[in-house]
Amino acid sequence: MSAKAKPRKRKKRPHFRFKLDGEWWTVKVQRPPDKELCEGSCDYRKRIVYFHPKAIKDNLLGIVVHEISHATMPCVDETHVRDNERVASVVAEWLANTFCDGKISIGRHKAA
Repeated sequence: MSAKAKPRKRKKRPHFRFKLDGEWWTVKVQRPPDKELCEGSCDYRKRIVYFHPKAIKDNLLGIVVHEISHATMPCVDETHVRDNERVASVVAEWLANTFCDGKISIGRHKAA
């Protein structure tokens, strides 16, 4: 009598979709393909933004600002995208510490 191994269930990865300039984009929480050490990646051609699951626990705001900057400003070079990430993170941290007891609230922008 031999026991059959059960087929491994494929783990569903969380994803999210949003519209930018009339185009649908997908956000995937997974290691960016072919980029072992990246915290995130933006594939403008496929309209996919990847966030490494381990990295978002340490630097959520910075990674989101960085990758969404790539999506919204594809012509901007990496230096300016990093500056955008750094400044947004520093300002958010200062605001949180000064006015919100160190807690950052994630709200939703309501378009007029």
